[in-house]
Amino acid sequence: MKVFIILALICFSTFARSEWLVDTENSHVGFASVKNKTIAENHRLSGLTGSAGPKGEVLVNIDLATVETLVPIRNERIREMLFDVANFPTATIKTKLDMKQISSIPSGETQGLRIPLTIGLKSVTISKSVTVKIVRSGENIYDVTSADPIMIRASDFSLLEGVKALKEIAGLQSIEPVVPVTFNLRFVRETP
Repeated sequence: MKVFIILALICFSTFARSEWLVDTENSHVGFASVKNKTIAENHRLSGLTGSAGPKGEVLVNIDLATVETLVPIRNERIREMLFDVANFPTATIKTKLDMKQISSIPSGETQGLRIPLTIGLKSVTISKSVTVKIVRSGENIYDVTSADPIMIRASDFSLLEGVKALKEIAGLQSIEPVVPVTFNLRFVRETP
């Protein structure tokens, strides 16, 4: 028992003092769109950077220019007409985590948590409460994923005009103004 307590304290103190960086190669935000009421398509943002600090403060920056829809002209239109990346190049996700609770997750195990998220896009910030799954994938790796899609309304971020412009330029009958958003974030401990 004494050995277990010592190991737990070592693990916690290591996690608590370290900065954990977003592994850009293994992290992304996904979202789906529905056009003409019946055609659903998956899209992705891959340019994620950020960190989780020793006190649990998390900031993730999303490079909106990395949007990938598998249609180059649509990527360009979303960047320009919806996100307006020339003026608003990034979106942000912020939260605060209980590092003691997270550091107690054994390697290879998963734990579900309900956390507050602050999402920033185009100078607008909204708050959501979401359920995440945290997997300790290794001694120096934690994967944090949304357990359920987060429903984001275009009106929350003043995106309705952009949605309308995309609909018109593509000659569509409709583009749904609500999209489900998911995220997969991998945090890796920064090594000296």
